[in-house]
Amino acid sequence: MKKLLKSTLFGLSILVLSGCTNAPLGKISPQQENSIGAQQERQILSKVRTVHSGKLYRAVVDVGSRIARVSGRRDFRWRYHLVNNPKVANAFVLPGGKVFVFSGIFRYAANEDELAAVIGHEVAHALRSHGIVGAQRKQTAGLVGALLQVGMGAAGIDPNTAKTVNNIYKYGATYGYLRPHSREHELEADSIGLMLMAKAGYDPRAALSFWYKFGRSGQRIPEYISTHPDPGHRIANLKRLMPKALAIYRNSPYRRHR
Repeated sequence: MKKLLKSTLFGLSILVLSGCTNAPLGKISPQQENSIGAQQERQILSKVRTVHSGKLYRAVVDVGSRIARVSGRRDFRWRYHLVNNPKVANAFVLPGGKVFVFSGIFRYAANEDELAAVIGHEVAHALRSHGIVGAQRKQTAGLVGALLQVGMGAAGIDPNTAKTVNNIYKYGATYGYLRPHSREHELEADSIGLMLMAKAGYDPRAALSFWYKFGRSGQRIPEYISTHPDPGHRIANLKRLMPKALAIYRNSPYRRHR
């Protein structure tokens, strides 16, 4: 009987979690996103060293401003920060358009076009509210896990079995739910970011050169356990979209003023 209860409870939790994939998430207004992002921005700025002058800083602000301008989101309070950390090649965006670029990214972004690939990607995350959606999915996974524990307790399942089931659930939620959606977000940000950089007058072919260089850096883990797509996968996606992006780039009014 306990084996049946365990299987039923675990199966039910996975069914509920899978159903959340298509369930509407709570709507967050642009004002709320700006507020959440501003609060997180203050917290991060208290912990990192930022640069507010120089060639690299001006490049981040100039490229970011141009891409934000063509994004159509005037309700976001776009801000750009260059973090002085040459050992870290990374960038991220907070809700409401607060973009952080680490100086280490310039090991791979050799010009403004390649930098536009990075910032376009981050702006795309903000446009699609990926940070908010990801946080909501983590909250959903945690809630289902808590309900699973309550259900096993009510069913009288022994603690060792409950612990095993809970560990299996956490593994399934992480690798079968959260990380696949994270990879989808990354590919979507690549796709939207490619069009944004082209619309802003930056050569979209630079996205290929940037991701090729970046993809060769460091050790890679199998895609199915990663939060990011395999570099080859994302480059193939960019190549598929390149004809459309090039057409946008060739007709961009910003291209003539660079």
